[in-house]
Amino acid sequence: MKSIKKFLGIILILGIVTTFATSCKKYEDGGSIGKADKNVKSSWKLDSYHRNGTDETSQLLISGYTEEYKDGGVYTRSYTDTDGDPYSESGSWELTDEDSELNIKQVSSLELTNNNSTVSSDYYTILKLKKDELWYQYDNGGDTHEFHLTAQ
Repeated sequence: MKSIKKFLGIILILGIVTTFATSCKKYEDGGSIGKADKNVKSSWKLDSYHRNGTDETSQLLISGYTEEYKDGGVYTRSYTDTDGDPYSESGSWELTDEDSELNIKQVSSLELTNNNSTVSSDYYTILKLKKDELWYQYDNGGDTHEFHLTAQ
């Protein structure tokens, strides 16, 4: 009977340690992976855009870029396009790869700068996700594109 209690105690401790270790995993630049679903559900505005590690925010052809992640996987992004016209579209989102990626579907590509034509991706690697910051990157056309967003 003692050995069964000891065995169950060890199993319980291992379960707690495993849960704690999993919930403490962090993104590369900060934020808890365990809080991803809660923290991503917000409205975000673009703070800076980087291509291949260089800040190219001042070269963006679009302005006022925002993203919104809602319950039920509803995704919306809005911006002013290169002609000065407001643009908005909706799609869907989900966290994938153990909450380290955002999968965004049913949205078109973006024309960001004169240095690259249109860019798009369905999978975005989360670099940082906190209550007030979301950073992600993706590769397209031989370039790495990184978005730094802040909560609205």
